[in-house]
Amino acid sequence: MILTPAQTCGPLFGFALTPPAVTQAVSEDHPDAIVIEGMLLDGRGDHVDYGAFLEFWSDEQACRVRTLEGRFRAVVRKPQPVTLADGHTLAPQLGIFIFTRGLAGPLVTKMFFPDETEANRSDAILQEVPEERRHLLVAQPTGQEGHLQYDIHLQGEQESVFFSLD
Repeated sequence: MILTPAQTCGPLFGFALTPPAVTQAVSEDHPDAIVIEGMLLDGRGDHVDYGAFLEFWSDEQACRVRTLEGRFRAVVRKPQPVTLADGHTLAPQLGIFIFTRGLAGPLVTKMFFPDETEANRSDAILQEVPEERRHLLVAQPTGQEGHLQYDIHLQGEQESVFFSLD
């Protein structure tokens, strides 16, 4: 049986949106590979079943993964810092688009790296987020080298920080 997601509009067929060539930005055995694992959770803390897709991207890479029982797994490289025209430098970060049933368009968030404390502290994007919520944008180490945990909460007390596309 092939699972297909329930969508607001569609039908959309999950197997066609995540062919093997797009589910990893680099192979897992690449020396710079970072495995990001997490859960997509609703306001009650329950997982958002299999009906979601996440796109991870930076200037030089992108991959698309889907959730199964709320879990996702992406393999990327840590991006380089980006220097803006005004001379400010952005910390290494990944943009994340979230597509799931019930949404007319994607939610947009970011993921920052836990080993970039100084860069994160001065990042222009993080500076726009209230200080007490900034930690929600930083992945957590798992204790396994090259692996990070990053859960995304769609609502509730631990709701992730989302950004406008405007």
